[in-house]
Amino acid sequence: MRRTLLALTALALVAFFSRARSAPPAAPHEIRYRLAWDAADEQAVEGSSFVTTNDRGYRIRIARGYLTSYSMELVECPQGEALSAASEFLWSAVEGTAYAGHGAGTPNPAAVRPMQIESLTAPGLHEAGKALPPPQSYCQVHYLIARAAAEARDLPGDLDMVDASLHIEGSYTTPGSSTEVPFTLHTAIANGALLDHATGQAPIRVDTGRAVTTVTVRRHLARAFDGIDFATVPPKTLANLVLQSLVDHVEVEVESVDANG
Repeated sequence: MRRTLLALTALALVAFFSRARSAPPAAPHEIRYRLAWDAADEQAVEGSSFVTTNDRGYRIRIARGYLTSYSMELVECPQGEALSAASEFLWSAVEGTAYAGHGAGTPNPAAVRPMQIESLTAPGLHEAGKALPPPQSYCQVHYLIARAAAEARDLPGDLDMVDASLHIEGSYTTPGSSTEVPFTLHTAIANGALLDHATGQAPIRVDTGRAVTTVTVRRHLARAFDGIDFATVPPKTLANLVLQSLVDHVEVEVESVDANG
């Protein structure tokens, strides 16, 4: 009886792998990227200005402001992390192909570079772009703020944003005062966020061989000024702090829909 069971099991495994190896290769599936702001940011617009109060009690008014969202990309899982050696072998057998990452120094096929200029006085949703990489496993999302080029999207007509990553004109009011103090930020400094967890602390796992994926990078403009004491921070440092705070509060939402149902 034991020999019979072993023989039947062996035959079943042979039949399984024969069918698996004859399966067609996994098809690539689209990645869609979106840029969004927190819902509270859209509600903080007063007339033509964005108004918020930071955690130090300063009331900040942005009369004119722009941000260059330079690029977004899914980043491959470190080799050996996404799948164990055994499961990777089984997966390649079932799908008919192994998941090979792009080599070092080559462009990431999952990246988009919209160089999207976003108005900080009218924060809203932007479709940043689409990518169609080969079947691959991804575990992180990278979002980069950097200087715009002449071909950037939605370059404003009232300000030259070429070679700029951030521009803000506005004022702040010290706690207990009614006097608005003007300030201006203009910088080409770059800063970015690399996230391995989506909103809700779920680890990011994207498989472009199985699902169509939407990646939404959400920022919190109202928190961009948290921790800043306007009365003591040097003007040259202010832009760095605002960019860092924007990056520190980035969240990512990842929605994958299995194309096979």
